[in-house]
Amino acid sequence: MLKLLHASDIHIGAKFSSFGEKAALQRQALLDAFAKIIDLAIGEQVQLLLIAGDLFDSNFPSYQSVSFVKDQLKKLDNAGIYVVILPGTHDCLSRDSIFKRENFTAGTQHVFIFDNPEETQKEFPDFDLTIFGKPNLSNKSSDSPLAFIKDKARGSKSKYKIAMAHGSVQIEGKAASDDLPIAFQDIADSGMEYIALGHWHGAQDFSSGNVKAWYAGSPEITYQEGKGGLGQGYALKVEIGQNETFVSPMKITEKEIKEINFDLQMFDNKEALYQEIEKLVNPNLILSVSLSGFANAENLLSFQKIEEDFQNKFFYIKVKNNLSLRLEDVDSRNYPEELVLGQFVRVMQEKINKAANDNEKSILEDALQIGIAELEGKNII
Repeated sequence: MLKLLHASDIHIGAKFSSFGEKAALQRQALLDAFAKIIDLAIGEQVQLLLIAGDLFDSNFPSYQSVSFVKDQLKKLDNAGIYVVILPGTHDCLSRDSIFKRENFTAGTQHVFIFDNPEETQKEFPDFDLTIFGKPNLSNKSSDSPLAFIKDKARGSKSKYKIAMAHGSVQIEGKAASDDLPIAFQDIADSGMEYIALGHWHGAQDFSSGNVKAWYAGSPEITYQEGKGGLGQGYALKVEIGQNETFVSPMKITEKEIKEINFDLQMFDNKEALYQEIEKLVNPNLILSVSLSGFANAENLLSFQKIEEDFQNKFFYIKVKNNLSLRLEDVDSRNYPEELVLGQFVRVMQEKINKAANDNEKSILEDALQIGIAELEGKNII
């Protein structure tokens, strides 16, 4: 059985400028995550570690980051474990690529980097294995990083065939055509035992046909978009047997991201809102709170104050203002009758005047406020 560890999108050197004073902590967390992956590879006694792109957040990481990565790779090399690195989009194999300026293989016997566009496969005779990979030359392309493999695989005599690809599986509405497209058919037709995908930050399964294909996702919280699947925080242990491939997600970080919306209409006062946020308290949580609904000007909350009050209870908290000020007096004369908005206001005011009781009147008044806000493009719902 062939056993390997698949990681990607570590993004060493990411700035995290939006994290304020926590930015330095999260930059260190990326280095810690990489060290954990190295230790996990050794502890699990895998034969190979695959890094499927974006080891670095850019082609200009700091000297300290480069030195740290080299030290970790030597640690793996000393353990006799092979590591294969594919340039991604953030650390693409452009003219100023970090993989051209720095020699990460110096003094090692087990480190290989796809740093030559003409060299798209690497044989490992000890394991009867060939790994295929095409380095990205830029951060955007309409060419598939996987399409070439079908023909290449036919000429390989290896028992095991694995591919590495950094790009976007083509899902309508989710992947752009110039974001290094990967078609499901390319996966199914590849002839691989496993395809190690990179680029999306959530660990998730995109196997097709008889071919296992997974995104490892980011092992530590990097960017807050494109989570998907299991989310961020994993590396994948892959075991390839005679007839089947097994993929086991391995947790690397305890941090997580949560986005939540609170409608202020549901709270009688600030204390009630605070109690709901208090229920989410977790020092490993990156929390994004969106406040929506209506607020009176005199009762408008200080979003900065909420962040300050909870900053020591979460790893990071951000409060977004999606509130609309409640109109105290809706005068139909301010809304021209020839406009849809004007017609809406007049219809609703007529219904309010005919309300059967105070409860119905209150519901209709809220509906009027919401309708005006939506028709004015405030998107509060």
